[in-house]
Amino acid sequence: MNSLILKDNSGVITDLHVLGHIHTTLKLSVGDSVKCTVLNSGNTVGIVSELNQHACHLKLAEITPGTPQWFDLVVGLSRPQTSKKILEHATTFGARSIHFFKAELTEKSYLDSKIFEENAYEEFLLAGLSQAAIYTDLPKFKLDKYSPAEQYKDIPQKFILDLKAEKSFLDTKIDWSHPVTLAVGPERGWTPSDIERFHNAGFTSVKISSSILRVEHAVYSAISQLELLRNRY
Repeated sequence: MNSLILKDNSGVITDLHVLGHIHTTLKLSVGDSVKCTVLNSGNTVGIVSELNQHACHLKLAEITPGTPQWFDLVVGLSRPQTSKKILEHATTFGARSIHFFKAELTEKSYLDSKIFEENAYEEFLLAGLSQAAIYTDLPKFKLDKYSPAEQYKDIPQKFILDLKAEKSFLDTKIDWSHPVTLAVGPERGWTPSDIERFHNAGFTSVKISSSILRVEHAVYSAISQLELLRNRY
């Protein structure tokens, strides 16, 4: 954890997992300072005022706004281990929302993964925020049984990764003052029908590599390319 995630600005931590990290990894003591993220609020520094096996009390400095999250991710659902990686690491990169759905070649059983029960996926979103230490809002999460392409019809700046595309991100014009929406296929890839639905909703096909990438690697590679262009221009 690069930043402790706090659910509110009380400065009191009772979560056993976080307490274990404080005791065994950070090895904090009374008087020590630690970087904190107050969920959906901002970043701050906490000074340990009280610490035991049951709770950690922090005196928080001024809370400052976090860095704005800048992209929305739409992903064809893949196996649970892949989905966990995407949830965590896309959040680290600055995802505003993560939208999983059953693409035509997605295994139907993936919809019933335990990570989607009782908001279990939030564990990975929180881990991503902690790793980044600059973003503060928990990304919105959605799971659909069908293609959500039509839901994005009125959204500008949307792209779909397509191995057959001729354009790269360098060939597109992006207004970085507004979010980007990125669609990535499932483990077995897009079908022509999948791509057609996104094209009909106004998505532009782009190619990020000549190689066939794993889903999580495609997500990271595409976001990295976008982030490079965003910081450059």
